[in-house]
Amino acid sequence: MLPVLYADLASPSPAACAGADAAVTSLTSQLLKKRGGVDHYVITAIVTNVGRESQTPDVEQRIELVRGGKVLAPQTFPALGAGVAYTLAFAVDRPAAERSQPLTVTVRYLLTAGDPARNACNRSNDEMTKTF
Repeated sequence: MLPVLYADLASPSPAACAGADAAVTSLTSQLLKKRGGVDHYVITAIVTNVGRESQTPDVEQRIELVRGGKVLAPQTFPALGAGVAYTLAFAVDRPAAERSQPLTVTVRYLLTAGDPARNACNRSNDEMTKTF
């Protein structure tokens, strides 16, 4: 009788990188209708350090809301400890006439100063796009 070998064909999940890793982990929208034909949206993004270590205190970083290829209202945020999440909110106004059209936005993380290997070691989770 021949021995049977079983192999797990599922691809392994990537291990967290050795340093800190700021990642865009959530993107939500809330519509507040305003008078005068303008709709006001609040877009909320959560950035989480999903890495194994804290970011260095001297790191400089920001989140940008991108709509239609244009960067709107970049916001800076502090260094994050391992597992710590930080919430940022953006205001977006658009004409009420566009209500029937979906609202697509991208939130992008950018490391502006600091060692990438120590503060943002996995670049594949730096951006999230959603359509509301």
